[in-house]
Amino acid sequence: SAGHIQAGDEPLESALRELKEELGISATPEQLHFAGTFPISFAKEFHGKMFRDEEIAFVYIYREPVNIAELVLQTEEVEEVQWFDLEEVYEQCGKHREIFCVPALGLGVVRRYLKSIEKN
Repeated sequence: SAGHIQAGDEPLESALRELKEELGISATPEQLHFAGTFPISFAKEFHGKMFRDEEIAFVYIYREPVNIAELVLQTEEVEEVQWFDLEEVYEQCGKHREIFCVPALGLGVVRRYLKSIEKN
Protein backbone atom coordinates (compact mmCIF):
# COMPACT_ATOMS: atom_id res chain seq x y z
CA SER A 1 0.00 0.00 0.00
CA ALA A 2 1.10 3.58 -0.44
CA GLY A 3 -0.13 7.06 0.31
CA HIS A 4 0.69 10.52 1.49
CA ILE A 5 1.21 11.71 5.03
CA GLN A 6 -1.67 13.88 6.16
CA ALA A 7 -0.98 17.18 7.93
CA GLY A 8 -0.15 16.52 11.57
CA ASP A 9 0.45 12.77 11.06
CA GLU A 10 3.67 10.86 11.51
CA PRO A 11 4.97 8.50 8.78
CA LEU A 12 4.22 5.33 10.80
CA GLU A 13 0.69 6.53 11.56
CA SER A 14 0.11 7.15 7.85
CA ALA A 15 1.53 3.76 6.89
CA LEU A 16 -0.83 2.01 9.31
CA ARG A 17 -3.80 3.99 7.97
CA GLU A 18 -2.98 3.25 4.32
CA LEU A 19 -2.49 -0.46 5.01
CA LYS A 20 -5.94 -0.59 6.62
CA GLU A 21 -7.67 1.57 3.98
CA GLU A 22 -6.19 -0.08 0.88
CA LEU A 23 -5.85 -3.72 1.95
CA GLY A 24 -7.95 -4.11 5.08
CA ILE A 25 -4.92 -5.10 7.19
CA SER A 26 -5.18 -3.91 10.81
CA ALA A 27 -1.52 -3.83 11.77
CA THR A 28 -0.01 -2.60 15.02
CA PRO A 29 2.95 -0.20 15.12
CA GLU A 30 5.15 -3.11 16.27
CA GLN A 31 4.28 -5.06 13.11
CA LEU A 32 5.65 -2.40 10.75
CA HIS A 33 9.43 -2.28 10.46
CA PHE A 34 11.05 0.91 9.20
CA ALA A 35 13.28 0.09 6.22
CA GLY A 36 14.40 3.55 5.13
CA THR A 37 13.52 6.49 2.92
CA PHE A 38 14.06 7.49 -0.68
CA PRO A 39 13.47 10.69 -2.68
CA ILE A 40 10.78 11.06 -5.33
CA SER A 41 11.41 13.84 -7.80
CA PHE A 42 9.91 14.39 -11.23
CA ALA A 43 8.51 17.04 -13.52
CA LYS A 44 5.90 16.32 -16.19
CA GLU A 45 3.45 18.33 -18.24
CA PHE A 46 -0.10 17.87 -16.96
CA HIS A 47 -3.02 19.60 -18.72
CA GLY A 48 -0.68 22.07 -20.39
CA LYS A 49 1.20 23.05 -17.22
CA MET A 50 4.32 21.65 -15.62
CA PHE A 51 3.68 19.50 -12.57
CA ARG A 52 6.62 18.99 -10.21
CA ASP A 53 6.73 16.45 -7.44
CA GLU A 54 9.41 16.60 -4.74
CA GLU A 55 8.91 14.35 -1.72
CA ILE A 56 10.53 11.85 0.61
CA ALA A 57 8.97 8.38 0.78
CA PHE A 58 9.12 6.36 3.99
CA VAL A 59 9.24 2.58 3.55
CA TYR A 60 7.86 0.16 6.13
CA ILE A 61 7.88 -3.64 5.93
CA TYR A 62 4.96 -5.76 7.14
CA ARG A 63 6.42 -9.21 7.82
CA GLU A 64 3.27 -11.03 8.96
CA PRO A 65 1.63 -13.80 6.88
CA VAL A 66 -0.91 -12.46 4.37
CA ASN A 67 -3.55 -14.47 2.54
CA ILE A 68 -4.44 -12.28 -0.44
CA ALA A 69 -7.80 -14.04 -0.80
CA GLU A 70 -8.79 -12.55 2.60
CA LEU A 71 -7.77 -8.95 1.87
CA VAL A 72 -10.45 -6.26 1.72
CA LEU A 73 -9.39 -4.05 -1.19
CA GLN A 74 -10.20 -0.37 -1.51
CA THR A 75 -11.56 -0.63 -5.04
CA GLU A 76 -10.97 3.07 -5.81
CA GLU A 77 -7.23 2.53 -5.30
CA VAL A 78 -6.48 -1.19 -5.64
CA GLU A 79 -7.62 -3.29 -8.57
CA GLU A 80 -5.89 -6.52 -7.64
CA VAL A 81 -3.17 -8.00 -5.42
CA GLN A 82 -0.63 -10.55 -6.65
CA TRP A 83 2.55 -12.08 -5.24
CA PHE A 84 5.76 -11.47 -7.22
CA ASP A 85 9.40 -12.32 -6.72
CA LEU A 86 11.18 -9.21 -5.40
CA GLU A 87 14.20 -9.59 -7.69
CA GLU A 88 11.97 -10.05 -10.76
CA VAL A 89 10.02 -6.89 -9.94
CA TYR A 90 13.23 -4.95 -9.29
CA GLU A 91 14.62 -6.05 -12.66
CA GLN A 92 11.39 -5.24 -14.52
CA CYS A 93 11.13 -1.80 -12.90
CA GLY A 94 14.67 -1.10 -14.06
CA LYS A 95 13.40 -1.76 -17.60
CA HIS A 96 10.44 0.60 -16.96
CA ARG A 97 7.83 -2.13 -17.40
CA GLU A 98 4.44 -0.53 -16.79
CA ILE A 99 2.96 -3.61 -15.08
CA PHE A 100 4.80 -2.61 -11.90
CA CYS A 101 3.99 0.89 -10.62
CA VAL A 102 6.60 0.76 -7.90
CA PRO A 103 9.56 3.17 -7.73
CA ALA A 104 12.81 1.24 -8.22
CA LEU A 105 14.41 3.31 -5.44
CA GLY A 106 11.72 2.05 -3.05
CA LEU A 107 12.41 -1.54 -4.05
CA GLY A 108 16.09 -0.87 -3.41
CA VAL A 109 15.23 0.16 0.15
CA VAL A 110 13.26 -3.08 0.60
CA ARG A 111 16.11 -5.18 -0.84
CA ARG A 112 18.70 -3.58 1.46
CA TYR A 113 16.44 -4.07 4.49
CA LEU A 114 15.84 -7.75 3.71
CA LYS A 115 19.55 -8.37 3.13
CA SER A 116 20.36 -6.71 6.47
CA ILE A 117 17.97 -8.96 8.40
CA GLU A 118 19.26 -12.06 6.59
CA LYS A 119 22.71 -11.33 8.02
CA ASN A 120 21.34 -11.20 11.58
